[in-house]
Amino acid sequence: MIEKVKEELLSFKDEKYQVFTSSLIPNVDNILGVRLKELRRIAKKILKNDPFDFLAKNDDEFMELTIIEAMVIGNLKTDFLTLKPLIEKFVLKINNWSTCDTFCSNLKCFNKNKEQGKIFLNKYLNSNKEFELRFGFVILLKYFINDFNYIVEKLKNYNNDSYYSKMAVSWCLAELIIKNYKQSINIDYSKLHPFVVNKGLTKALESYRLNEAQKEKLRQLRNLHKQKNKI
Repeated sequence: MIEKVKEELLSFKDEKYQVFTSSLIPNVDNILGVRLKELRRIAKKILKNDPFDFLAKNDDEFMELTIIEAMVIGNLKTDFLTLKPLIEKFVLKINNWSTCDTFCSNLKCFNKNKEQGKIFLNKYLNSNKEFELRFGFVILLKYFINDFNYIVEKLKNYNNDSYYSKMAVSWCLAELIIKNYKQSINIDYSKLHPFVVNKGLTKALESYRLNEAQKEKLRQLRNLHKQKNKI
């Protein structure tokens, strides 16, 4: 199966799209340039046939193969216990933000397995590895964003300076503010990573989901934070 998938991917290779995608995902040199709609179509076909054969034989020669695997795992019709080792194995492969975020977007299993999911996520939220941290916090913002106290606790525990993890944690904070504005005003921001606070408040200010009065309060919080941390 894997060789047929590779042949199909090569037939959809788009050099211009490859150049564009590569410009967005630095330090990844195995991008073919196949559009997402084709990757989704191939993933659906694999899911209808023998997904576990594909998962066992995928060699990640192209980044697109890794993306397809992310889609296949996320859409398997099975229980969380079966998915856990597949998720763990895949997280070890993540070496860029695009693969991470695509994988997280497909893991709807966390919607139905909240408590098991929290236990499972602990090792990623407490990791010191950039993309393990990014994985954990992107899962939080996609599937746990309304669990305010839980996320605030995890934000307070975050202390890492890797770029792609900081950006994910900032994104998580921004979404938390937007979704839970009244509660978020009272967060003790001095307990959070300074970069995350500044970037998170800035990202929240860019949202069309907050009104001007709310944004003005956030500007005041950001200015106060900058003064205290000399940003």
